[in-house]
Amino acid sequence: MTDGTATGVTPASVPAGRQASPTYLLILLGCLGVALGGVLALNLLLGQRSLGSVEMVKAASDWQQMTRGVTYPPPVTANRPFKTLRLHDRIPEINGVVFGPSTAMGLTAGAFPKEVRIYNFSQTANPLHSTIPEAEYVARHFGERVKWLFLSIDWAVGVPYQEGAPGTMDLSRQAVMKGSALPEVSLQRKLIDAISWPRVRNLWQLLRGVWRSDDKLAAFRRAFFEMSSGDYRCPDGTLARDFDTINRGICAGFRYDGSATFTDGTRVNPDRGQRLVQAAAAPSSKYSRAIVPSGGNLNPAFFERLASLARAYRKQGGTLVLFAPPLIPRLEQALAESKHAGIVVGRTKAALDAWGRREGVVIIDAGASERFGCVTQEFLDEHHAFGECYSKVFGRFWKARAAGRVQPGLWPPLTRGESR
Repeated sequence: MTDGTATGVTPASVPAGRQASPTYLLILLGCLGVALGGVLALNLLLGQRSLGSVEMVKAASDWQQMTRGVTYPPPVTANRPFKTLRLHDRIPEINGVVFGPSTAMGLTAGAFPKEVRIYNFSQTANPLHSTIPEAEYVARHFGERVKWLFLSIDWAVGVPYQEGAPGTMDLSRQAVMKGSALPEVSLQRKLIDAISWPRVRNLWQLLRGVWRSDDKLAAFRRAFFEMSSGDYRCPDGTLARDFDTINRGICAGFRYDGSATFTDGTRVNPDRGQRLVQAAAAPSSKYSRAIVPSGGNLNPAFFERLASLARAYRKQGGTLVLFAPPLIPRLEQALAESKHAGIVVGRTKAALDAWGRREGVVIIDAGASERFGCVTQEFLDEHHAFGECYSKVFGRFWKARAAGRVQPGLWPPLTRGESR
């Protein structure tokens, strides 16, 4: 390293015109401060709305009930308040409910025969700790009308091995209107979120939309101060309205039947699908890390509660059906054939099959989606299937059931090579 003296250049020898004046620096810092302050203020305004409110949840639910359109209220990570209000509105029309995390959101009403009318109650990051008491609540309060409960068992992401026991759940309208289900966020987190790159990028997109609008003032007011966007049409003609400040104009959200559009993502192409399968089957993948430590041992607390639910619901004239969501083609096979995960996959399936036979519960085993004709392009990622794949799986299930070929336990039945 050298200093100015070594090069023969001193601060005094720099021409005055080339020195940054204090005034210039102050102006520059002031402009940057104003810009940052504007970004912070606008994103705090948007961020407050993106946290959601009871009023917004109710407005979104009322709008969907009236229009049968696509929507969701923020935050995108807390769907239960909205889904609960929707469930209450839909109860007079349905006789089945789907429970699960986001992996079950692709399951649409079209995958069921006309005599089974479902509402998809699945939610983001919703494990068995929550879905079991949700199903219990529906069976207890709506069992006279709801005769089908479909509950997701996501073994591929480790859900049935998780520790702990199911709690209790209040799915009443009153619980939603209290607002306790909406998250509380500290001011520090709000500030950090306001200057994060995703928020800045979203703000830029909103401002570009305002600038391109014919009525810029109205567009600015709608984007930053009103509860929702205006109504618009999706490519299939369905009406949509955006209550969140992100994912605007793309028909993101939940349909009238509770299923998700997944329009905020892209479908997997075959080349990428092959790479995803190879990566997912590796010992270090999130799937391997989720299932291998369990040794294939299911959490008995979950399945004791499920058994009690199945027995009580059967006495009411209802049927509980479990299902393992579809995985991208050949992912289950890759895990089952691997040295590190193969035994665990086999033990898991054998345990599920034995439990189902003992308790008289059918478990739709859709993990190997290629067996049902699903293709890579029908997936958002490794374990989120679109409606087309779900329709193939459930279409075959209903045909087999009508023909008397479905018995308690795993369906399709385990082959000799799958049971270890």
